[in-house]
This record gives sequence, C-alpha cells and structure tokens, in this order.
Amino acid sequence: MDAEVLKNTGLGHFNADRYSEAATAFDQAALAFEAAGRSADAAEMRNNLCVVKMSQDDFQGALAAVEGTEAVFAAAGDPRREAQAIANRAACYEGLGRVEDALQTYQRAIDLLGDIGESDTRAACYKRMSGLQVKSGQQLQALASMRSGLDLTDKPSMRERMLKGMLDKAVKGLGMK
Repeated sequence: MDAEVLKNTGLGHFNADRYSEAATAFDQAALAFEAAGRSADAAEMRNNLCVVKMSQDDFQGALAAVEGTEAVFAAAGDPRREAQAIANRAACYEGLGRVEDALQTYQRAIDLLGDIGESDTRAACYKRMSGLQVKSGQQLQALASMRSGLDLTDKPSMRERMLKGMLDKAVKGLGMK
C-alpha cells in the first residue's frame, strides 16, 4: 500500500481512538517511506507511532518508536520536527518516571523551540516541566516554568488566566520579575 495512504489511514484510526490499528498503519507507513528514500517522513511516522504508544500507556514502546528520529530531522534541517521529537522523548521519560531525564529533555525542546519562534509546543513543554518540578520538590522553578508556559499561551482558558494572575502576584511578592 502507498505510504501516504497508510499515513492517512493511521491518522483516521488515531482520531477514532483505534490505537492498535493506528500503530500498525503508522509502522507500515514508516517502512514504506523508508523504502521510498523519504527518511524524514519515515521519522514522522515513528513519532506518530510514539504518540499512539503513549496513548496506550506503553511508554517503553513509545520511547523505542521515537529513538533516533530527532537526528533524522536535524540532518534534514527541520528544527520544528526535531523539537517535536525531543518533546515526545521527554514525554516518554515522564511516563516512565524518569523525572530528571524528562526535565533535561523538555529543556532541550524548549530551547530549540525558542530558537525557531514556536510558542504552542514550547508552552506545553513548560507546563509539563512545571508539573515534574513540583513532584521533584523544585517549587520555585515550577512557578517560573508554569508562568513561562502561560506567557506563551495564545488563548489561555479562564483557569489559565486566573492561574497566571496568581503566579504574577506570587512572583512579584517574591521580588522576582
């Protein structure tokens, strides 16, 4: 079957919460893209497979799927997809309870996303990082990370706006900027 058809089939299955079928389609699409010499597209399918595996709470399988994809995107000169692959790997570490690895990897994604001016995924990374920092006893860093994530959020929810207001007051009260 054609790689593009397999990709679209996988997306359809994923959107319908048919994760096993989506995983199969993305895996086959990756193989088809590789056979066609389209390594970056194959790596994207591996990232899609990673997301499917995380949706199934198979974080070890997700980590195996995403392995090496960031290097493919870096070699292809695609920093946006490289950063997404790094963020996916961080989420795998988080799911596996590897907090320090997750924190370091989220920071790598945040830095690269900042370099290219991408704010949505960067905001999400900051928010995930904040939760991990709270769990690891780094409360002040968690406040700063959450504030950074909220500052980057284009359309914050009512809850996020309220949280941002409280964080701004807390930071001001601590004498920070």
